[in-house]
Amino acid sequence: MNENHLYLYHMVNEIDGEIYTSSPLDALNKGLNRKTVTWWYTNGGSLFRDLTERFKPINSPKWIDFKLAFGAELEQPAESHFRFPVFSEKILVFNQDISTDLFAYKEDQYDGGKGNFTVGLPSKENLIKQYWESMNTLDEYLKHKPYKNPQILIFETVPAKLIEFIE
Repeated sequence: MNENHLYLYHMVNEIDGEIYTSSPLDALNKGLNRKTVTWWYTNGGSLFRDLTERFKPINSPKWIDFKLAFGAELEQPAESHFRFPVFSEKILVFNQDISTDLFAYKEDQYDGGKGNFTVGLPSKENLIKQYWESMNTLDEYLKHKPYKNPQILIFETVPAKLIEFIE
């Protein structure tokens, strides 16, 4: 992978004039991190933290902390977004479809635990095991593309000097 030519994108979504991030200026001044990102992206590893930690592979890098992770994407969004080059090895890719299934368990909790959202899904425990099994480095994902819907998570601050805001 030629890091000089590969960019990641982070959407700055705006709904009815309200920006769902602290402020694009915050990210441009302080860097892009958990406190300056938009809430557009899911983070399957943070949905059920106790289970995620329980099933975390023993040989996982110590820097994996889903409380710090935030999402990005490979394709440039049509909406306002940040663009920045791949700058770190602390970027992992998981299967977004598994994360979506895990989120269905959150939806079920909000719905009173009726199971309307989780009918036919594997258990949370099995989904979390599958989520960990889907983990790839960005390089590995780009070489093999083992699933269609990547969930790209960054586990450290993107330095402000690398971020470009595109409206």
